Amino acid sequence: MNLKEINQRIADRSECFYWQTDRKISAEEAAMVWKDRHSAISNEELFEKINNVLEDDKLVYIQPFDAGAQTSLGNVNSIRVGVLESGKEVIIRCHPKGVRNGYFYAESKASEIAIENGLPAYKTYFIHELENEEDISFQMIEKLKGDNVQFYLKEHPEKEEELVTIMGKTMAKLHTIKMKGFGPFDNEKAKQGLLCGVHNFLKDFVYAGLEENLERLVTYQILSKDMADKMKNLFDTTELLNSNLSVLIHNDFADWNLLTDGSTITGIIDWDECAAGHPIGEIACWSTFFDPERIKPFLKGYFSEVPMYEHFEEMFQLMRLRYTISKMALRITRYTYLQNQEFKDKIENGKKHLEELIEIFHLNEKEESRKRKK
Repeated sequence: MNLKEINQRIADRSECFYWQTDRKISAEEAAMVWKDRHSAISNEELFEKINNVLEDDKLVYIQPFDAGAQTSLGNVNSIRVGVLESGKEVIIRCHPKGVRNGYFYAESKASEIAIENGLPAYKTYFIHELENEEDISFQMIEKLKGDNVQFYLKEHPEKEEELVTIMGKTMAKLHTIKMKGFGPFDNEKAKQGLLCGVHNFLKDFVYAGLEENLERLVTYQILSKDMADKMKNLFDTTELLNSNLSVLIHNDFADWNLLTDGSTITGIIDWDECAAGHPIGEIACWSTFFDPERIKPFLKGYFSEVPMYEHFEEMFQLMRLRYTISKMALRITRYTYLQNQEFKDKIENGKKHLEELIEIFHLNEKEESRKRKK
């Protein structure tokens, strides 16, 4: 595996709608990089590297890695919990060994801006960038209080509607933070303290990776070529993507990336997909993770904080289609090297979303009409 060549591709987000889907690596390369990312990084190695950077309040302990812990739910970084001399607990987010992160500065700046606007995000203590193929890119951040929402709701299912409403309120507050540009942030500019999307227009962000995502769904027989073409035409002809409204979006605002004390959201974590986008797009992204009924309390909370957006329903369904295409492209790729029931279920859930959206946009009816005209 040529890590130097892979690193040149993997850190480039210029044509990414959703980075985990659109990063420029093959399924085989992704499997090699991420499948065993935890075992390649030892706590002993991390301990030495971190204390070489820390001047005061040194690291004294790193908890043994636990794949089943609340902190280990993500698919990108390997997470370790450490303790400093002062007794303060910290989170160490490690990219796979030898792999360039290329987004830690953007993530950290986004989280910082969220804090400045009264949201429960984390402070970053330092970032270490990859120096060679034996090195590790990592970020040491504040450990926020609270239980992961996904874990919490397993123990307290009766609290779901209440917490989902609070999630909606929290996302609405995030969307009051205006941004420049659209899409993933320029990490080099973020290093200098500026968050700026790499695209000038919303349509360019939405189009990033779209054709390849559709081709992937055709290749794996999720969609027919004719249906993929109709979906592409839907994005080509809509006026909805002419909006210039750009806000800070987390882009993975789901139970596994939120912390709670049971009555509020105490932490927003894992900002590795954050971007400048349209607020309705993020609501649509959230909806693709869950059953349709869950959107009702979420929107109740969301629109208790901000006014209803113009053309909400049309934009919501359009962006739900875009995110479903992206999520399905990611899931079928992951399934090639993670063939388990969880991903089978996610693929089946995505198929249901696609079937519903095909009906909403009358795409099958358009196909029948075209055949009759012939």
